Amino acid sequence: MNKRLIVLILSISTIVAYGYALGGLGSYAMGVPKPVPIAAGLSCGTVFAVAALRLWKSYLEELERERKALEAEEGQNEEKSGDSRAEE
Repeated sequence: MNKRLIVLILSISTIVAYGYALGGLGSYAMGVPKPVPIAAGLSCGTVFAVAALRLWKSYLEELERERKALEAEEGQNEEKSGDSRAEE
């Protein structure tokens, strides 16, 4: 659950950072060019996006491991219940 919340925050931060870059780009339309916000917004937005994607991938891998462990546990329980029925 914590990974999902962190991914959400990183995703929102990505949108905010790219919006900051667009604001810097809008400064050119106003006649006061500011390239620093553009570079900062694009670089931070990209870093946040990559971090969110990597964290989401690790979360999905963790879910897959839990699912496989649960299936293996259920399989063992079914074998035990099948063995006890065969003995009766």
